[in-house]
Amino acid sequence: MTATIDDRRQLDERIPQLIAGLFALLGIATLLVLVINVSGNEAIIRAQEAGDFGRVILDFLFTFGVIAPLLMLGAGFAFLNIARKLWAGDLLTAKWSAQVLFWLMVFSIFGIGILIVNWVVASGAEATQDVSAYPYLFALGLVLSVVFGWAWRWLRQNQETYYVGQETLLSRQSLLAWNLLLPTVVILVLIAARPLKRIFIASLTDQVFAAAEEDLTAFVGFQNYARLLGFRLDIIDCERNDDGSCVLDDDGTLEFPRIRDVLGEDYRDLRFREARRYEFGESRLVLSVRDRDFFNAIENTLFFTVVSVIAELVLGMIIALTVNSKFAGRGIMRAAMLVPWAVPTVISARLWEVMLIDNQAGVINDMLFRLGLGDGTIAWLANSNTQIWSLIFVDVWKTTPFMALLLLAGLQVIPRDLYEAADVDGAGRVRQFFSMTLPLLRPTIAIALVFRTLDAIRAFDVFDVLVGRQLQSIATYNQFVLVNEQEFGYASAVGVTIFVIILIFTIIYVNALGVEAE
Repeated sequence: MTATIDDRRQLDERIPQLIAGLFALLGIATLLVLVINVSGNEAIIRAQEAGDFGRVILDFLFTFGVIAPLLMLGAGFAFLNIARKLWAGDLLTAKWSAQVLFWLMVFSIFGIGILIVNWVVASGAEATQDVSAYPYLFALGLVLSVVFGWAWRWLRQNQETYYVGQETLLSRQSLLAWNLLLPTVVILVLIAARPLKRIFIASLTDQVFAAAEEDLTAFVGFQNYARLLGFRLDIIDCERNDDGSCVLDDDGTLEFPRIRDVLGEDYRDLRFREARRYEFGESRLVLSVRDRDFFNAIENTLFFTVVSVIAELVLGMIIALTVNSKFAGRGIMRAAMLVPWAVPTVISARLWEVMLIDNQAGVINDMLFRLGLGDGTIAWLANSNTQIWSLIFVDVWKTTPFMALLLLAGLQVIPRDLYEAADVDGAGRVRQFFSMTLPLLRPTIAIALVFRTLDAIRAFDVFDVLVGRQLQSIATYNQFVLVNEQEFGYASAVGVTIFVIILIFTIIYVNALGVEAE
């Protein structure tokens, strides 16, 4: 009897090592599956035999993509790291491991369900698919589900007994947050990451839009990005007389040589074009870019985004503070303020196009003429000095209610007791706004800025409807390259660049407003 109890105790003491070995086995298996699939791919093998390195990379990307290999590499090394820490008896790792095992069990059961459905469909009377491997896959999934379930249950019951360490409140909250977020993250990867992956892969090729043969696509690496983002700064000296003084034009300004004549063949071969020039002293600083249309589109988009979002934030804050106060008809006012936002952008743009007509038939010109502020012939959408401001005005009119709605939601959750206490302490409304309202609204402001910045950077319809090709945003330029130029690879590089710009703005907002520390 004593021997039986000792054997049972020894077995229990070995279970933590078995679970650590399970994670080590999962890590090694994950990495091996990736290596075997890549090394055994026929298309990649053929490209290697032909010595075409670019084709090897292209076949790898088309077959496996970017996300799946990265996830498998990350999961493999993460499993090995978990195994190492479990072997050392870390309590916090044991708690995280229990949740990992739970989700592995859930995914295994879900995979078994999908396998059964495919098995039934593949076994139909008209099916031609080979189903001989299905029983083995079913058995493997069943075994994995049982093993993961058993290990998860054991860890849940014996964490405090066999592992040492201290769990903090922050780690407990992080564990709960990731458990709640994981299903959303999985759905996001399956649905949203796949199109993004496809765009990124296409940006590394010279693929033509609506090409009949994908095999004609060639791998060009980062050449599209080099062409899209390539720029250079050069300092050009003025042309000089025999005595060393600068040559002057008829109007008395300094005369400079053409930059194409001064610089070498690289400048011309790479098709650099002058974008901006800045004169200081007897020299000129010249900014040249390879894609001047994209550079102009970036300038237009960033100016449009910064000015419109700031204006919408200020006006939205005023509206939100107003409708958050108590007054007669507040409910009607809250509903009425959303009318501009509810109108589709294309329709509102067409309405404003009519109102901005360059004669007194347009409401805006007629109103200004009656007020004595113009001659009634201002070409709002044709004059380069007023085009961007007209677009900003239309966008602010339409989307300020959305900003106000988000800010109003943030104001609603601020306890009224804080303001009552501030009134008792003698704090005025201005002091309350800057000392209480703004700090408490920082997370809401960050979310509102992210949403509006994302929309403003991707602005397409208001630019396309009102000014067309006269003034381009990066979204309309992207559409032009794709549809008119038929350059799918280059247009994909533009799309990836838009994504990176949005990501940079998001990171700036989160860090500047201190949202991550909340």
